[in-house]
Amino acid sequence: MEREFVFTNEFLKRWQVIGLTEEHLRELETFLCKNPLSGDIIVGTGGVRKLRWQIKGYGKSGGARIIYIDFTSIERIYMLTAYTKQEQSDLTMEQRKVLYNLVKKLESGKG
Repeated sequence: MEREFVFTNEFLKRWQVIGLTEEHLRELETFLCKNPLSGDIIVGTGGVRKLRWQIKGYGKSGGARIIYIDFTSIERIYMLTAYTKQEQSDLTMEQRKVLYNLVKKLESGKG
């Protein structure tokens, strides 16, 4: 099965800030197509997942945290944001609330 990827502006901006390339992004897409439910569900977000993505050449803890949601029924993955472990270890309650509201909009077709 193929999945359609939808990238939020926030995700694309963060991807660049982290310094990741198009090649890194293609590797991530390939992985998520095969393993769409691999990230841990983040409590209080309506099903958003956090994937710890190790990047070759970035050291043991130099990977990124990828925040996404997979809508299996329509085979679509929304890439919501990304950050490094050095920037932030977990999402704040406020960030979780924002993601929850975004998921509800996406589910209703208004996102």
